[in-house]
Amino acid sequence: MKRISFIIYMLINLCWGQDSTSVQLISRSLPDKVMLRWAVDQPLGWKMGNEYGFYVERSTISRNGEAVVPIERKMLFQEPLKPRPLEEWETLANQDQNIAVLAQALFGETFETLAPKTGVLGKINAVNDELEQRFTFALLAAEQSFEGAKLAGWGLVDTSVVPGEAYVYKVTVALPEDANIKIKEASTYAGTHLYEKLPQPIGLAGIFKDSHVLLSWNYNLLSSIYTSYIVEKSADGLNFEEQNQQPIFNASQHANDNNIALYYTDSIPNDKTFYYRVKGKNAFGEIGPASPIVQGKGKKSLEYVPRIYRKEMPTDHKAILYWEFKEEGSELITKFQLNRSNTNDGPFRTVIDNIPPTSRSISYDKLDRINYFTVSAVDKNGTKSESLPVMVQPVDSVPPAAPKGLIGTMDTTGIVRLSWAKNLEEDLKGYRIFRSNNPNTEFSEITTETHDSENYNDSLSIRNLNTKVYYKLQAEDQRYNRSGFSQMLVVNKPDLIPPSPPVLTKYGISEEGIRISWVPSSSPDVSSHQVFRKIIGKQTDLWEKIHETATKSDTTFLDSRELEQNRYSYIVVAKDSSGLESTPSAPITVAWSGKTIKDDDLKFSGTANRELRFIHLSWKIKDQEVLEYRLYRGTTVNDLKLFKTFNKDVTSYNDIDLKINSEYTYGLQFVLISGALSPVKKLELKY
Repeated sequence: MKRISFIIYMLINLCWGQDSTSVQLISRSLPDKVMLRWAVDQPLGWKMGNEYGFYVERSTISRNGEAVVPIERKMLFQEPLKPRPLEEWETLANQDQNIAVLAQALFGETFETLAPKTGVLGKINAVNDELEQRFTFALLAAEQSFEGAKLAGWGLVDTSVVPGEAYVYKVTVALPEDANIKIKEASTYAGTHLYEKLPQPIGLAGIFKDSHVLLSWNYNLLSSIYTSYIVEKSADGLNFEEQNQQPIFNASQHANDNNIALYYTDSIPNDKTFYYRVKGKNAFGEIGPASPIVQGKGKKSLEYVPRIYRKEMPTDHKAILYWEFKEEGSELITKFQLNRSNTNDGPFRTVIDNIPPTSRSISYDKLDRINYFTVSAVDKNGTKSESLPVMVQPVDSVPPAAPKGLIGTMDTTGIVRLSWAKNLEEDLKGYRIFRSNNPNTEFSEITTETHDSENYNDSLSIRNLNTKVYYKLQAEDQRYNRSGFSQMLVVNKPDLIPPSPPVLTKYGISEEGIRISWVPSSSPDVSSHQVFRKIIGKQTDLWEKIHETATKSDTTFLDSRELEQNRYSYIVVAKDSSGLESTPSAPITVAWSGKTIKDDDLKFSGTANRELRFIHLSWKIKDQEVLEYRLYRGTTVNDLKLFKTFNKDVTSYNDIDLKINSEYTYGLQFVLISGALSPVKKLELKY
């Protein structure tokens, strides 16, 4: 289970006013023990947890990789864990301010605090109720002191764990049965095999300035492990001393940056090297390894700053910049620098270096379409002071390039979504969008002002007669120069009207099957016709699609698919290019009596073998789907009786039930899959 800072989690719940109350539980597995920390996430539930205490149950679920069946359950304490008596707090409270705050929150007659308006505690600046104040500050104090959490009955160390065993710990509030509140229990998975060393803090950086240093490091990457940090400082890189009396846990996040950082500012004398490192502290009071060291020295900042007050443009490609700088500052600097960027926010690149300290103007003849300039003063220590940027833009009559990559779609509500590739001109202001219902007429602009993104949504009526709509774009720069038109985009309107139905006109019956014909749908966008069939008299009343034409011009179909002697109904449906289907045609019903059985469809022959004492009969069927064969025998044609039946795969038979010098008459008949019977084919043999 991923761990998060208890105080952050509880404060979020408090701010959002969650109705449900739960125990929140985390664990830390070590090679020889398991540490647990828990708390209730609502003030009233927290109070009742302190009053009634907590049960802690340990379940052993596996041992040396094998499941323990049944699971071994054990209560770690027979009596609920509650806050220890006040006298047991005194010694530690005098040594640790967090334990003193916990004791006051649990046992004090009154509890009044003044919450700051920034940082983590700023999240509770609207909390006025004393119970909520006790709850919030008790959680914060317990977050910083595991010893205090154990005294409060919110944590324990299980030293009875066995290597190779895996456990599930469950913490429950020992509420009486008639309690009017429900508090959800919590559980966590732990075991000595889950031990991991604590990591180093990540991304420590230092910005050394005049008489101070600003330290920062990444918070959110290790927020599931460390709840606070300790800053250490050294003058020799070997001996470090802790700087912050209270651990740091106020995190800040810059705009457009997903990384949440912690900051610490320290005052230092200039021109002397100092070394810094940070250590993380988790909710169980463990302190991890130190981060890599950062070092540096403070430098006195340059107090004088240049100010660009005038610009001249003698030609379209040349600019002269003038700046002010106090004369007394000239003795402190070694040079000026001219810096240029494509945007007001930078980054700026030095384009002219080593400008003499006495200079107050400079010319630059490599202007782009848009330019931003600053002037930097550089002192003898390399420290810079930089002017505010100014924009220089030469006379511009060159339009931007025509936009490219225009694409778009229209949905069924009439919303057209357009997008295109971004123009690369540095002085681009935006785009103008044009629309027409006819590609051969003039396009009308649908933007009332310059559109500054590469996406645009247009709204149209979906029910008019036009099936297409056309768009073009122009790009526009800061001087209102417009490009030529982009390539025209054709957007197809979604088809909401199904095609007209086809008309079934006639049918024909043959041995091959049933052929139906129809007049196709008159709609111009029809792509195919579908034929559906239903067998009359079957229990199911569903239509089965048996054919779809390849083109609109196909208007006939021969149905020979698994036909049986029966009555069939047919309908035809038109389908357009958008997948819309017409209403079905009026159905027609056709009776099919099956294929005609001819006399020569069956070949039947036989021979008598007196030496081996049998009559050999054989037969062969032509172009029929046979279900079975029926063999008849008698002494005359008129007394034939059913003698044998064979499945469709049998094509011969040896008759051995015979008498010498007797005459036998045989008849053979086959049964089709449709149930139709063939005529009896007869054969007379003397044995």
